[in-house]
Amino acid sequence: MTYFRWSAARLALLGAALLVAATPAVSRVAVNSRTADKSTKRLTLEALFDPVQRVNFSGNLPRLVWLPDGKQYLSFEVNAQTRQYEVVQVEALTGKRTPFHDPARMQSALEAAGMAADDSRTAATLRGAIFDAAFRRVLLSADNDLYLYDFTTDRAQRLTTSPGAAEEEYDFSPDGRRVSFVRDNDLYLLDLTATPPAERRLTQDGSSSVFNGILDWVYEEEVYGRGKRRGYWWNATGTLLAYLRLDDTAVPVHVLTDDVPFRQRVERTHYPQAGDPNPLVSLHVATCEGETAEVSLQAYPADDRIVTRVGWHPQQPNTLLFEVQNRRQTRLDLNTTTVLMLESMPPLPRPAAPERLLREESATAWVEVVELPTFLPDGSFLWQSDQTGFRHLYHHAADGKRLRAVTQGEWDVRELYGVANGQVYFAAAAHSPIANHLYRIQLDGTGLTRLSQTEGTHAAEFNATCTAYFDVSSTVTTPPQITLHQADGKLVRIIADNAEARALAAEYGLARPDFQQVKTRDGFVMEAMLLRPPDFDPQKKYPVWCYAYSGPGAQSVVDRWGGQRMLWHQLLAQRGYLVWICDNRSASGKGMRSMAPIYGRLGELELRDLEDGVAYLKTLPYVDGNRIGLWGWSYGGYITAYALTHSTVFKCGIAGAPVTDWRNYDSIYTERYMKLPQDNPEGYERSSVVAAARHLHGPLLLVHGLMDDNVHPRNSVQLIDALHKADRPFEFLPYPQSRHGVVTPYRVKHLYGRMLAFIEKHL
Repeated sequence: MTYFRWSAARLALLGAALLVAATPAVSRVAVNSRTADKSTKRLTLEALFDPVQRVNFSGNLPRLVWLPDGKQYLSFEVNAQTRQYEVVQVEALTGKRTPFHDPARMQSALEAAGMAADDSRTAATLRGAIFDAAFRRVLLSADNDLYLYDFTTDRAQRLTTSPGAAEEEYDFSPDGRRVSFVRDNDLYLLDLTATPPAERRLTQDGSSSVFNGILDWVYEEEVYGRGKRRGYWWNATGTLLAYLRLDDTAVPVHVLTDDVPFRQRVERTHYPQAGDPNPLVSLHVATCEGETAEVSLQAYPADDRIVTRVGWHPQQPNTLLFEVQNRRQTRLDLNTTTVLMLESMPPLPRPAAPERLLREESATAWVEVVELPTFLPDGSFLWQSDQTGFRHLYHHAADGKRLRAVTQGEWDVRELYGVANGQVYFAAAAHSPIANHLYRIQLDGTGLTRLSQTEGTHAAEFNATCTAYFDVSSTVTTPPQITLHQADGKLVRIIADNAEARALAAEYGLARPDFQQVKTRDGFVMEAMLLRPPDFDPQKKYPVWCYAYSGPGAQSVVDRWGGQRMLWHQLLAQRGYLVWICDNRSASGKGMRSMAPIYGRLGELELRDLEDGVAYLKTLPYVDGNRIGLWGWSYGGYITAYALTHSTVFKCGIAGAPVTDWRNYDSIYTERYMKLPQDNPEGYERSSVVAAARHLHGPLLLVHGLMDDNVHPRNSVQLIDALHKADRPFEFLPYPQSRHGVVTPYRVKHLYGRMLAFIEKHL
């Protein structure tokens, strides 16, 4: 249930009480009478989910990568005429396009080096290729081995011959002289200057329980972010690596089975539940000659530390930076150490005793992980902190002393892009809490300027010198497009308008929801959105289908293209339902201040806020207050199951992949918000759906992937058992071979078909 605040991150209640009517909502969009356009098409399950008939409503945007000069970029795209995938080199200002490489020549070279024809055809598209710093060579993987291709010579070389074990997390060193990778949980180097390239094994004890240079399940999911498995880092000169060693020996093993094949497939993964032993983490450095040394973490007990970020100083290649939290995640330290090199043959690394640059601490809640500092040419740095209750940027001296706040206000900085010529470029929620916008400000905190002037959500990718950037923007009903801008925000040109997808949105009559604000009983302003049927008649009474995620900091009410889930809600609106989404305060994106009140009591305050949103709905003359349902997935599945067992507000609900008792979920996520079970037994009991199963109110559809390695199926099994004991009726949809999300096309169609049938039956 990874959650990172706009870092791109993410995912993951009081019993029935007398509802207090909320203050009338403030609408950001004028409510006009709507008349269905007979010429528009209606959304269908087939158009959205059928493996053959589904329509691509989101379009195909190119993947853009800046080249080192900052004046050109690569565009990985589908050719509009040939429909073939290609890579084009583009001059940013003029748009002049030239092919980046010759795929046929590359394919021939790879086959000559030993790569199979089918693999070489795929590799020549450069999908998944890893480039060196100069974009002259690429690393490619095929049949569990690595290949090197040089664009300047059009030659390919097979680098490894180990078909029984895959090379993972492979990359070039910054100087391009070596390749690093992980095999069987050990870290390796390949010396490309040798003929043939010489392989060197840096660690020796990798196993199914020991991870060197690669992250285990819980560190990937909850610390560094889903999809980020690399646990090693090069310094700027390519002479040293830092890496994490994770020892999961004491971490319990969870078993999942795939029962679809005739021979059962069994999967075993180390998974620490709340209160279980965590992975034992240590930090090490290695030279290219194979010498290693451990960084002293003796200030942090082995069973009470989480190493949350690691990296090297960009200007001081022997200075290592790392962040450490205590297990309860109420403290975060930014540390630095200098790696000394002993004069010997070969030179031996000796990390000095770490020094703490700064500390973030909380006595009332948890401390969020932030990224490593962004260093300035004079050695000072920018640091992100939530100390005011909102995420802001602060300028610190090289010794860690805070100099000044760069940004301030009751809004969050959501991403720091870079600093150039005294200007800081970042994304923030200053303009709107429901939309990401792009800004710049001077280092002294003056001259705050919004660069993105169109409404909707914006995400940027700056070139290395921060003189230009790509802006990927969208709204809730407009698929994303990509534009190129100067550093001051001036539009250079539209790179990809996604016109076909935008035309489809109009062709199928996608309606813009009304964004609203609703006050809770204690005055907090929640963000909400209401989607009405295209032929909405205010004189009628409509059932309401609500969606919630509700997890800490994870907004659902955003003015951004929502893809499949948004289209599903549009389908329901076209079938005569009002669709309501209301972010409880802890999911509002309004700073740490709005999240802290849930500390130690997940479910309770979220439900109370959602009830206040429903109380407002019931004041609307066109809402049928007796026909209001709720659905959600993951944390949203939890809040749905919690609501149906702790409240009578919702008539029915669909709970997908729910946590049903927080003692089942992983340690790092759960303890961040709930503390350790032994420190908060009452909180864990109050937050449990299983413990309240006998109070189930209304029809419940429970959905779970049978190979969910995140929220394990035992969550649903335990709830099912408790419902059996209480003799409470429910429905259950298990999906074989499915993880935390159901993604196999035929299963996706089945899932949404069954959900639609459930909604139509009970609302």
